[in-house]
Amino acid sequence: MRILYVAPSYPPAIGGAQIYLHALARTIRNLGNEVSVVSHWSEVRTDWLLGTTVLSGPAKQYDYEGVGVSRLGFRFATRAAMLPWVLVYYLLMERSVRKISGYMLPYLADAAGAPSLVHATRIGREFLIRAALDFAHERNMPFVLTPVHHPRWRGHLYCEYDKIYREADAILALTTAERDTLVSEKGVVEEKVHVTGIGPVLSERYSADDFRLRFGLKERFVLFVGQQYKYKGVDAILQAAPIVWEKHPDVQFVFIGPRMPESRSLFRTFRDSRLLNLGAVDLETKTSALAACEFLCMPSVQESFGGVYVEAWSLRKAVIGGRIGPIACVIDEGRDGLLSSQDASELAEAISYLLSHPSDCQAMGDCGWQKVQDRYTWDRLAKKTLDVYRGLSS
Repeated sequence: MRILYVAPSYPPAIGGAQIYLHALARTIRNLGNEVSVVSHWSEVRTDWLLGTTVLSGPAKQYDYEGVGVSRLGFRFATRAAMLPWVLVYYLLMERSVRKISGYMLPYLADAAGAPSLVHATRIGREFLIRAALDFAHERNMPFVLTPVHHPRWRGHLYCEYDKIYREADAILALTTAERDTLVSEKGVVEEKVHVTGIGPVLSERYSADDFRLRFGLKERFVLFVGQQYKYKGVDAILQAAPIVWEKHPDVQFVFIGPRMPESRSLFRTFRDSRLLNLGAVDLETKTSALAACEFLCMPSVQESFGGVYVEAWSLRKAVIGGRIGPIACVIDEGRDGLLSSQDASELAEAISYLLSHPSDCQAMGDCGWQKVQDRYTWDRLAKKTLDVYRGLSS
């Protein structure tokens, strides 16, 4: 098959959805298919409205680990034409999305080549995804969407994506909770929704000992991995740390992932030598950190899956995740990890339990490892995805 993947942001930009998409595309390619990508960004950005329209960067062609990527860039006249619709986007969302995606469509078509199927991943605002859907349907080819849907995405600001959900030929949900939300709240036909998941993205080379030596970590440490947004639990962990230190004064907390303005402010407030914020790191360093930690802690309140839990399990580490429906579909509480809200006392209790019961902690890590082998290898996930593609193309 010839598959065009579309997403506003693609690696080397860092983010869970970006990492998922690249790992899937690379595995699909390794199974004998042709793949290519169209995107806006190759770096970490958060200006989803302006940065994908009037402030978009230059066009660029590049190869990322064997996957060819076309990064779109718009001529000045196109960006000027977009500007009025950008300014009224929140007032006239439906018309703005149609107009802006219409301006993007010729650029997408030029970069797309001749695919037999389009598969988009939701990241940021709607314009490129709408253009990809229109491109596919104008050419009578299937359109697949991975919405990585967060439960809080309700109301007027999300109505245009809701339409895309319903118009897609197939939806890849990452959990049964996401599937149920798409069907009950967004009006997606249940038969169109296929539950897959996310596999681990880890380096083959890593060393727990080298990681500890490199960063001077002599004591046990709890690890956070993710973009450092408050909703992912950075603030909650910082609030819980002093409570944990009452029982475990030696334990350290290590944070890995791109820093955000809110996290920079938090770490100026919370100052302690037992807190180590490494920011964004390379894949080998992330893998080494997972191998060296006691367990992973990311009590997020907005996830469609949480691929980092699978990565921790792949190294036989227990996990603490947020007490929300999608994460509860991934983590079997008490078996391969624990769930917690972002209440500091509840989170501290979960962290302290795993620190105080190392045998239970290890048993959870071992159960998680087996779950990955049974459900979440990339080959298994890619074959499930290809089955969806073939069902649409037959």
